[in-house]
Amino acid sequence: MKKTYLCFSIISISLLLLISEGAFAVDVEAGRVISTRCAICHGQDGEGNGAPKSKISGMDADTFIKLVNDYKSGACKNVMMERFTKNLSDEDIKNLAAYYGAK
Repeated sequence: MKKTYLCFSIISISLLLLISEGAFAVDVEAGRVISTRCAICHGQDGEGNGAPKSKISGMDADTFIKLVNDYKSGACKNVMMERFTKNLSDEDIKNLAAYYGAK
């Protein structure tokens, strides 16, 4: 009886972990779609437009997420970035981070 309960518990926990990983997975393609709004200042693939700090391709995901959230919250001031980030969800930001990080 204990072995059956233990096996059932292990299988249940494993399935929950697999399901939860899928729920929090980033979507690079969704990030690519959202990135069209970023291309005006950051270039088609995030390579930058020559302006300081405009290159975002290859940026570490954690750094990208922190920066975007700082603009979204107003902790970093930039009128354009505040305007573009205010409607991004946490999922959108993670997807963008995955897209640009993969460049």
